[in-house]
Amino acid sequence: FILVLAGCKKDDHPKNRELDLKLIADGFTSPIGVVAVPAHSDRLFVIDQVARIWIINGNGEKLATPFMDVTSRIVALNPNFDERGLLGLAFHPRYKDNGRFFIYYSLPPRPGGPQPGANWNNLSRVAEYHVSASDPNMADMSSEKVILEWDDPQGNHNAGTLAFGPDNYLYIAIGDGGAANDVAPGHVMDWYMANAGGNGQDIDSNLLGSILRIDINNGNPYAIPNDNPFVNKQGLDEIYAYGFRNPFRFSFDMKGSHQLFAGDAGQVLYEEVSIVKKGGNYGWNVKEGTHCFN
Repeated sequence: FILVLAGCKKDDHPKNRELDLKLIADGFTSPIGVVAVPAHSDRLFVIDQVARIWIINGNGEKLATPFMDVTSRIVALNPNFDERGLLGLAFHPRYKDNGRFFIYYSLPPRPGGPQPGANWNNLSRVAEYHVSASDPNMADMSSEKVILEWDDPQGNHNAGTLAFGPDNYLYIAIGDGGAANDVAPGHVMDWYMANAGGNGQDIDSNLLGSILRIDINNGNPYAIPNDNPFVNKQGLDEIYAYGFRNPFRFSFDMKGSHQLFAGDAGQVLYEEVSIVKKGGNYGWNVKEGTHCFN
């Protein structure tokens, strides 16, 4: 279901304010995000994790045919619970003019694995598509352009948000690779031996456990913003901030200084919401929230 919480102010006293729920749309399997189109469109696009994107039109009606269906391309999902699938959607800030949009989804794994005897679990992909030239309610499925791919060692902690920042760069949330404690095949050893392992604390070996920032208006398939924190320094150029476990969702403040707020799923005791700054280290797996992780 997609619901909206509607408030009706009866008077100024909080106890006398009335709230109601209104059903907007239903018939989804696992709706994990709702994305509006730039340029004040009246349509909403619903990310259904089972590989479909649905449109709710300006009349509040769910269209019968999905805008996009990548069911045939994603990894086989577990029927009871899964953190993989279609995880993110972002429209180009100039979507009205160029019809470009981006999705984040999980494919079957490539051959091989992080070490002998351990196979990759899935392949994560950020891809660009275009809207159909003849139908604004349909994606052009033949237009896929792969922007970025990486191998995931386990099936959980895939993060998934894509969003354009106020700087018009594309930001990408990536989890630590899965398993627990940030320790498993495919998780590198780090400098903090008390908690051995850690893609979250690694900035050299892979992109896992990070929020990325790339320029999709230049380069092929993308360019690196010159002011990314690790440009001409130790660390992968795409990384904007690191030290995350599974920053499944983030968003930019619509006003003020447009700060980036990220929710990072904890493991044992603490969940975390962070204001993400360029080059920031958000602690995992040395810390869970602001507390030492044991």
